[in-house]
Amino acid sequence: MEGILKRRYPNSLPALILAASAAGDTVDKNTVEFMEKRIKKLEADLEGKDEDAKKSLRTMEQQFQKMKIQYEQRLEQQEQLLACKLNQHDSPRIKALEKELDDIKEAHQITVRNLEAEIDVLKHQNAELDVKKNDKDDKDFQSIEFQVEQAHAKAKLVRLNEELAAKKREIQDLSKTVGRLQKDRRMMLSNQNSKGREEMSAKRAKKDVLHSSKGNANSFPGTLDSKLYQPHTFTDSHVSEVLQENYRLKNELEGLISEKNELKMKSEAAMNQFENSMRRVKEDTAAHIASLKASHQREIEKLLCQNAVENSSSKVAELNRKIATQEVLIRHFQSQVNELQSKQESLVVSEVREEILQKEITKLLEELREAKENHTPEMKHFVGLEKKIKQMEMRHAQREQELQQIIQQTHQVVETEQNKEVEKWKRLAQLKNRELEKFRTELDSILDVLRELHRQGVVVPVAFADEMNAPEY
Repeated sequence: MEGILKRRYPNSLPALILAASAAGDTVDKNTVEFMEKRIKKLEADLEGKDEDAKKSLRTMEQQFQKMKIQYEQRLEQQEQLLACKLNQHDSPRIKALEKELDDIKEAHQITVRNLEAEIDVLKHQNAELDVKKNDKDDKDFQSIEFQVEQAHAKAKLVRLNEELAAKKREIQDLSKTVGRLQKDRRMMLSNQNSKGREEMSAKRAKKDVLHSSKGNANSFPGTLDSKLYQPHTFTDSHVSEVLQENYRLKNELEGLISEKNELKMKSEAAMNQFENSMRRVKEDTAAHIASLKASHQREIEKLLCQNAVENSSSKVAELNRKIATQEVLIRHFQSQVNELQSKQESLVVSEVREEILQKEITKLLEELREAKENHTPEMKHFVGLEKKIKQMEMRHAQREQELQQIIQQTHQVVETEQNKEVEKWKRLAQLKNRELEKFRTELDSILDVLRELHRQGVVVPVAFADEMNAPEY
């Protein structure tokens, strides 16, 4: 029947519907089969690549483990050989040099300890002399400290007086503002009272006019109506604001007064403290002056006694003896200083000698190491093997890094290709789904048209009608 319809009515609506449905089925089947084959092929390729990568990784791990075991065995053998060689070739010259170095160090430490002890003795003597000098300077220092304290107290008093004057000025300014605000409040209240009176007079005039127009409607006179109570006559929002401002200013004034009282108390306490300190300072100065006078008197008496004694021959002899003892002490100290200088020079010489010996020891150790390295062909062979092992390790590490990079790159490439293929097939599937939805909508519209034609009584071929009605069941 389909062939008959296509041949007889090639441009009819049923023939076009059948042709479109047949073409859509073939296209959908072909695309689905192609996509399935392509997906299977890609999955097989991915599995083969994964297996190859796993095999290569296993072989590389086996090679690495094998090389590691060989390297460890070779290192153990070389360490054993080196220990045997070192035990066999101990040099007596090194032992002698080490012994000589220990002796020099001990002698150097002994000299250093002796010099430190002498330096401590001299420091103790200098400290005693400084103490004697400082006893005389303490008195002058105490007088200087007293003057500094007095200057600090004066500066503090001046600062407190300045703060008190500033607070007084602030209180005066605030009292002026309070008076001004009270004056403004009185003016506002008087203006409001005058306005209220004018309004009351206007209202009374209006009421009189109204009562006169009514005539004798009421038997009672209108005297009570002219005196009605008006509650909003003397009220205004500004009055409450002025009262609040007045209350706030009163609070501020009370706070300032309390602050002024506190400042007065502080200033009085500071004045009392300053007076006490000044009194104490005066007492201290008087005591200091009295002590200075007494010490001055004692010094005068001492000088008079010394002058009287110096005139005698016994005092001259005593002074000569003191001078001689001082000269002996000076010579003794000079000899000690010379000895210390000579010891210091010897210490410097010993330090230089120690540095030279240390350099010689390091040089001998380097020569010994070079001799050990170049003494036997086995050592040369051992050094060569060590270098080769290091090179092999470096190469092995580089290869591992390269392999890791290659594996990461392959994984990234495979993932990107897979993602691209999946996105491609997703887009194709979405396109086909849209086409199918479009085709379904067209079929629904065609079926609606056919039903409408059938309702209107249009005759449709029997075979085509049977085929179109079959899917509905």
